[in-house]
Amino acid sequence: MELNADEQAWLDEYRQALQENYPGLVDEMVIFRDDEALSYVPDYAINTVVVLKECDRQTRKAVERLGYHVAGLSDAWPIIWAYNHSEWKWRGQKGVLPYLGDGTSVWSRNP
Repeated sequence: MELNADEQAWLDEYRQALQENYPGLVDEMVIFRDDEALSYVPDYAINTVVVLKECDRQTRKAVERLGYHVAGLSDAWPIIWAYNHSEWKWRGQKGVLPYLGDGTSVWSRNP
């Protein structure tokens, strides 16, 4: 998936902020576009799923807010979903993921 300069800058800054603020918590980050998105996702958005180690709802929401905060300083338009492993597994089994297909992995397990 190709990102424009603003989107790539946002993604780089968000990954760095996650590593600094939540070291070791992120297991996977996937981005996708409208061709893989469900119909309610705008086609101009950089859609992002962050899969975290087991954590509470408050932490998941803080991870999402961090991404939106970083985006507020750019021209990127992210939509962010943060899930822990058990939620992600359940959603996969039930077929209720926010995207179709595989998306593009953008997280290194050994940052």
